[in-house]
Amino acid sequence: MHKLLLLLLLVVQSLSYGQQIMVHVYGLAGTKKLPLHTAVMTNANKETVAQADSTGNILLYHMKHAETYYINAAGFGTDSIQVDTAKKVYHVLLYPLNTLEAVNILFRDYDTKIDLVKVIKVEHIGTNELKKAACCNLAESFESNASVDVVYTDAVTGARTIQMLGLSGLYSPVQIENVPYTRGLAANYGMSFIPGTWLQGIQITKGIGSVVNGFESMAGMINIELLKPEDDKTETFFANLYGSTMGRTEANFHFNKKMKKDWSTLLFLHGNANLTENDMNDDGFRDNPLSRQVNIVNRWKHMGKKAEQVIMVHTLADDKMGGQLGAGKILSEQGPYQANINTQMHQIYFKNGFLFPEKQLASIGLIGSYRYQQNNSNFGYRIVDATQHSGYFNGIYSDYIHDTRHTFKTGLSFIYDNTHFFVNGINTPQEEYIPGAFFEYSLTPSPSFNLLIGNRVDYHNTFGLHYTPRLHMRWAVTEKSAFRMLAGTGFRTSKTLMENMSALASSRIILIATDLKPEKAFNTGASFTQEITVGENKWMFNIDYYYTQFLNQVVVDYDMNVRELNFYNLTGESYAHSAQVDLDMALTKTLQFKIAFKHYDVRQTVAGALQQKAMVSPNRAMANLSWRTVNKIWKLDIISNWVDAARIPNTEANPPAYAFPKKGEPLTIVHVQVTKLFRKFETYLGVENILNQTQRHAVIAADDPFGTYFDASLVWGPLNGRVIYAGLRYSLRK
Repeated sequence: MHKLLLLLLLVVQSLSYGQQIMVHVYGLAGTKKLPLHTAVMTNANKETVAQADSTGNILLYHMKHAETYYINAAGFGTDSIQVDTAKKVYHVLLYPLNTLEAVNILFRDYDTKIDLVKVIKVEHIGTNELKKAACCNLAESFESNASVDVVYTDAVTGARTIQMLGLSGLYSPVQIENVPYTRGLAANYGMSFIPGTWLQGIQITKGIGSVVNGFESMAGMINIELLKPEDDKTETFFANLYGSTMGRTEANFHFNKKMKKDWSTLLFLHGNANLTENDMNDDGFRDNPLSRQVNIVNRWKHMGKKAEQVIMVHTLADDKMGGQLGAGKILSEQGPYQANINTQMHQIYFKNGFLFPEKQLASIGLIGSYRYQQNNSNFGYRIVDATQHSGYFNGIYSDYIHDTRHTFKTGLSFIYDNTHFFVNGINTPQEEYIPGAFFEYSLTPSPSFNLLIGNRVDYHNTFGLHYTPRLHMRWAVTEKSAFRMLAGTGFRTSKTLMENMSALASSRIILIATDLKPEKAFNTGASFTQEITVGENKWMFNIDYYYTQFLNQVVVDYDMNVRELNFYNLTGESYAHSAQVDLDMALTKTLQFKIAFKHYDVRQTVAGALQQKAMVSPNRAMANLSWRTVNKIWKLDIISNWVDAARIPNTEANPPAYAFPKKGEPLTIVHVQVTKLFRKFETYLGVENILNQTQRHAVIAADDPFGTYFDASLVWGPLNGRVIYAGLRYSLRK
């Protein structure tokens, strides 16, 4: 009897479990199938069952009959099989995702996403995040982001710029779809020339980036993705109207058209104006300049079977009138003090991509642009006339070696800049042409480990050869976590006063050394990102640390002499430590809470002594509460930023009435916005700086702007107090 029962048990077991099953996994590359060694098989509980070998094969033993298993790979969609014990071989074909789809599978539909798959840590800001505040332009798009700090440059132009890792935005270049943007003149006001409604998303990289994108990133990189005409999510027509109690008005219109023969086009029209004088701190100076801007972009896309082309034309005219109340366009010896900035910019951009089906994953990308920018300004009696011609080209070839565990990108780049910067008739010309070559190798021996090794060599017409090595590593400790490390160098050439035009808003004598060398820094860092499941909700925890050491730096020294501004090569140490921890929590299906804290230790040798970097807050905290009704008709967003007191450059040599304290004041800036959605449009009402916290004393010697002690360049906080705004967004889709 026992033998009969044992035999029956074995028969039943053999009917329920197969002995061996082979699954061949392929990825579609162009028109051909390629074995996917990165494929992973999971069960219904999302537990890893097996992963593919180097030939894309998954060998399974004792699989339960009729059980369903899922196969996926980074950059590809997901497929499934249902086990039939009578079938021993399966063939699975995964289709590649486009870039946006690849982002959406990261961990959940957060408004801000951290990529867990790529070797380089990339933080993606989507349109939902950008709509949490008015976000009239790019400079105002980081209020709810902890990685990027928005800072003020002076008290007369209203310009804002960014910092990353406690360092100037000059070390974290901004690109528009991988084309350099904030170079030269655009470093001052360029962030305000990209309206927020144009943005499809923002990609933030901390530390050194990929050598494919250039040699300048030392503290980070920001890439801007504009709306795409070929994207089904892009509206056929979009309008946005905005107005605030400060007198600021804006209008945006988008026209999207899909045409025959695989062509599509998107036209952006933007205009803004500020026609009202405001002086909340009663110093006699406008808190924001009077301004007008007209901004137009026309984008074309052609999608062929083996090639894609993008062409974009951008033209802009911007006029700002800052300074004392009542100041106009005509300069007078009797005053009042004026700070007028007139900018015109024209740019053409192209991108071509070519696929080679016979070579499977091989592709060629060609990116190029030309930009002309002109700036005519005056800061009191300082008359500025500046022009910049910029050309850029990047050719990229990508392929794999033997199999998809070994991939590479290689190519050639070229940068051309011709700038003229006149101050009261004295010209500071600068012409640069920088050809370069790069090779980047990616090793992915398993889905849990990536190594990226990049090398590039660039030749500067004045400073010769520069070698830039970079290394990135990712280790997936678990399926829901990623530990990353990086190390490498970057360099850039300084355009001194052109990149620091806020310094002209003072009576300081400007002294520039004649032997300035390229800035070069070594950057290293580590980060850990963990997805946490809490009930039915998912949280994301992140912690990172970065260290930047300058091998050479052009020091912008406000401390040596209160009557001077000195530019010279670094003669001592200069470094930055940056540590950040943040937690993004989905408390319920309709309530999300995000909190972050970061600490900076940034020191630089100025005036012969190593001291804390001026105008850099050592501590910052951010919190964001987002609530939605279940039907998403109502939205409430509260954003709070706490900024610790920063060191102010030494002004003790001034008379006591014209001296600033050694440190600023800590500030807590809170924004609130309510949004109501209708079928085709939405309205929003918000309050910026609801606590009305400002820098009360922003201009030294405001009563004598043409005198010896005048200085409006030492700004560490907002000048605008509480501002109420309202707007409307209208969308029409086919």
